[in-house]
Amino acid sequence: MVYLPQRRRPGRQRSLKAHWNDLPRLRSDRLLLLIGLGIALSWSAISILKWLLPSDPPAASETVSEVSREELATTYNVKSPPDWQANPDLQAIVDETVALAEDAGLPTEALSITLVDVGDPATHYQAGYNPQIMRFPASVSKLFWLAAFFQRVRAGSIPDESPFYQDLNYMIRISDNDSAGRILDAITQTTSGEALEGTELETWIDKRSQIDTLFRNANYKNIILSTKNYPITDGGEAPAGRDLQLKQNRALASGNRVSTDQAARLMYEIYTKQAVSPVASTKMAHLLTRDLNPSAWDEGDRDFVKGFLGESLPTDIYFASKVGYTSRSRQEVIFVRTLDDRAIYILAVFGTDAAYAQNEEIFPRMSRHIFDRLNGTPQKLKPKEVSVFKSKDN
Repeated sequence: MVYLPQRRRPGRQRSLKAHWNDLPRLRSDRLLLLIGLGIALSWSAISILKWLLPSDPPAASETVSEVSREELATTYNVKSPPDWQANPDLQAIVDETVALAEDAGLPTEALSITLVDVGDPATHYQAGYNPQIMRFPASVSKLFWLAAFFQRVRAGSIPDESPFYQDLNYMIRISDNDSAGRILDAITQTTSGEALEGTELETWIDKRSQIDTLFRNANYKNIILSTKNYPITDGGEAPAGRDLQLKQNRALASGNRVSTDQAARLMYEIYTKQAVSPVASTKMAHLLTRDLNPSAWDEGDRDFVKGFLGESLPTDIYFASKVGYTSRSRQEVIFVRTLDDRAIYILAVFGTDAAYAQNEEIFPRMSRHIFDRLNGTPQKLKPKEVSVFKSKDN
């Protein structure tokens, strides 16, 4: 996949050494003061996130005591998809959103949408368009690597998460591919490098494919997450060596594949505090949170908002996101919660065609339409017994 070179996009490598070297030297007394302040702020952030996260889902998730360590090593902890209910009103909103893309002359066969309303604490609702088609996720794959990392920590195969804090932060906050590669290596206990042969290659592919098995065992059907994102500093613009051999494997030749239902499901499990554990979910939610107010942005935040689902939304909401972008696709999954709780929802949109990559208006337009429709509807949606998805899934 060729990335657009004109301006830095999610997934491009950033130079961070200069920022680190600019930090002033601190006297020990000031350092202790800052450490204490940091601990206090961390507790405050966790308290705020606990308040922001939606209430527990209708079905209780399994507890740590119910899961063996061996099972944790091979299976993401939430084994079944959510019990989302279909609803004609929510489906109408999705259909209107698809029409916006069609009116803009964009190919709707390359579009997938999943919308989940979690505003009702008793029942959560879903609607979609092509929601189960497996598509190239670009950097949305990093959302799954994030959850898999904490699952490995919980299982004990990664005994200490602290050495990975910087990579986790860079992988999610600035979508850094080098950091993401190191996280994927840690999850699968593999490294990139020169080509391998015979049994050595088979063993390496089996280990790298553990990331797919982890989620497939939890009914994320047909998901593929084993290919690193490019470009990377030492690996160039495309896979080479054993990573190229991975892509030449018949079962993995198409690269990473995720559906919008799957992306929305994982975001849902994070924000209902089911993903790995409530503590791990809170940590993930913190990393995914973005401030939509331009005055709070650093130099790179604009690249993760402009042209994406958050650009058109009000700044006074809780917003979390993981974007993906290449010269041939635009993807994003978001969690939105208004301060008055009128609208609480998850939205995943994948446009896997160059027309979506080149159009910076359609994602913001679709996002605002959905926000206005959900935020402007005071009554709660009513369940419907039969699914009314308008889907082109095969």
